[in-house]
Amino acid sequence: MSSKAPFLALVACCCASSLAFAQSPFDGTWKLNAAKSNLAGDTMTIEDAGNGALKYTDSDQTYTFKPDGSSITTPMGQDQSFVKGADGSYTSTVKLRGTLLSTSTWKVAADGHTLTIESKGTKPNGDAFDDFTTYTRTAPGEGIVGGWKSTQVKLSSPNSISIKTDGDDVTLTISAIKASCQARWDGKDHGCSGPTLVDGLTVALTKTGPTTFKLVEKKKDKMLSIERYRVAKDGQALYMKGTNGEGKEPFTEVWDKQS
Repeated sequence: MSSKAPFLALVACCCASSLAFAQSPFDGTWKLNAAKSNLAGDTMTIEDAGNGALKYTDSDQTYTFKPDGSSITTPMGQDQSFVKGADGSYTSTVKLRGTLLSTSTWKVAADGHTLTIESKGTKPNGDAFDDFTTYTRTAPGEGIVGGWKSTQVKLSSPNSISIKTDGDDVTLTISAIKASCQARWDGKDHGCSGPTLVDGLTVALTKTGPTTFKLVEKKKDKMLSIERYRVAKDGQALYMKGTNGEGKEPFTEVWDKQS
């Protein structure tokens, strides 16, 4: 017994040391694989609010606007304007703190059953984007008035996210939009910052297993999304299943490890 004790003690010491310096399976840079993800499924409703105004509602916010180019501040804190064209299409702009985030063109198909939104802009790092979202009508109405559910999302330049852990400290960084969150594995709300992020945006992280974690995104007290992540067995992919803040409108994401 006595001759084995020093060896067992040495093995235990070496194992503890290896574990201490082992990289977290979450650490690294992960790029969204849009082709393997299902980003569609969100819903919105547009109603006639009278006097030429329209009322927009989705799971995050409700606001009323006039499509005459006048600017309104949405509950998310963005400045938005709409202009109706002669052909019945709409052009909307979204600004935050005076900076233009995107310009979008809304077009309803001739049969009235499909709506496409093309959003263009430039990310803070200088990368241009040109994204398409296709919606199918779920409630009757004329033009964009009615209920809509997205059926397809096409992203021209998907972002990458970097995750770095140090014990219970977690740093999330999206370099393309110059955004970062300093959080912890404590389930508490931690602030995020970046030139295109609205004020009051937070994330709460909870480690749910050796290779899984939960992320809850909020704007102040308003829950925006609930996301559950899982690292693949080979460590080369990060899978996410999410819903909106109400636990509805499920979507999935696949992130490929870059480094």
